[in-house]
Amino acid sequence: MSNTPEQRKPGPRGANRERILRAALDIISKRGVDKVTHRAVAAVAGVSPGTTTYHFATREDLVRDAFSLYIDDYQRSLVETLTQRPVQSRDDFVRFLGGMTTLNPQQSGLEAIEYEMVLFAGRDEAMRMRVAAWSRTLESWLSDPLERLGASRPLEAARMLVAMSRGSEFEVLSRSQEIHRDQFAARLSALLDAVLR
Repeated sequence: MSNTPEQRKPGPRGANRERILRAALDIISKRGVDKVTHRAVAAVAGVSPGTTTYHFATREDLVRDAFSLYIDDYQRSLVETLTQRPVQSRDDFVRFLGGMTTLNPQQSGLEAIEYEMVLFAGRDEAMRMRVAAWSRTLESWLSDPLERLGASRPLEAARMLVAMSRGSEFEVLSRSQEIHRDQFAARLSALLDAVLR
């Protein structure tokens, strides 16, 4: 689930490195992790292939660091969003999760990154723990407001809401069909009714 991570403005020292990582994420979002090569990333980043290999000795290092940048962006954006507009009511949950969940296949680039990241972590020990922690971030932020709203098992309720949102995104990606906002809001409302009893 995305929260449209803001792109940081790189400083002069790390400008090429960050440009390379963002180029890798761009390739992953459009064509998948298998299409990430030093040469392909260099072309998208507008740097020489030697620059990519200078910063990243292996393709796996490049992919791993690109996913780490995505996680950092995601977490920073999530904290900013929930600090500025905390989730306090049932309607806030519908608004927040409805806004975070991509329901249109033409706008699913960030979700494609997330699913590629999960698959990569399944094969890469170094990323496994980082991705596991990332996947729990949203659940932990939602469990406190759910408890205040009366959920008897707030963390489990948060997991169900996040799983339903991610499942809807997977449905959109796998079928290449949009889910209408009203339909998604109805799904969320039904689940909220169940967990807030």
